[in-house]
Amino acid sequence: MSDVEIDKIDRKIINLLQQNSQITNLELADAVAVSPPTCLRRVRRLREAGIIVKDVSIVDPGKLGTHIELIVSVELKGDDRVLMDAFEKTMHAHDCVMQCYLVTGITDYVLVVCVKNMAEFERFSRATLYASPLVKRFITLTVINRVKYQTRVPIEI
Repeated sequence: MSDVEIDKIDRKIINLLQQNSQITNLELADAVAVSPPTCLRRVRRLREAGIIVKDVSIVDPGKLGTHIELIVSVELKGDDRVLMDAFEKTMHAHDCVMQCYLVTGITDYVLVVCVKNMAEFERFSRATLYASPLVKRFITLTVINRVKYQTRVPIEI
C-alpha cells in the first residue's frame, strides 16, 4: 500500500467510488459528510498516491456478441527473473489476455483470456504458448458461466 494515511472517510470514499465512479463530487461529499472541496482534495490525494489507479467502464462481453472466457494455467521452463519478465512482457502485448497473475503452487501464472471464438484462442495459444521457448506446459479451462465477478476491493470501514 501507499505511504498515505487512510482514515475512515477515505475508506468510505473508496468504497463509494468502487460502486459508482461517476458519482458527482457533491453526492460523494454528502455521502461521507464532508464539504465538497474537502472531498475533492481527498479524492485527488488518493489518486496521486496511486490508491485509486483509474476509472473504467465495466463491459459485459456477452452483450457485445459472442465471447469466450478461458482460464489458462501456465508453467514456465524455469523460474528465473529473466524468463518471468519476458513472459510478462509477452502477456502485456496481447489484448485478449485480460488478466495475468504470478502465483504460487504447481503453476507459475494464471491468465484470464477473452476471445471471440475458439479459432481465435487457437491462434493465440499456437503463437504465444505452444511456440514459446519460455512455456513448459499450459492447461486451459473454458468458462461456462461467470457466477461471480467483482472488481471491488473489500475495504473495512
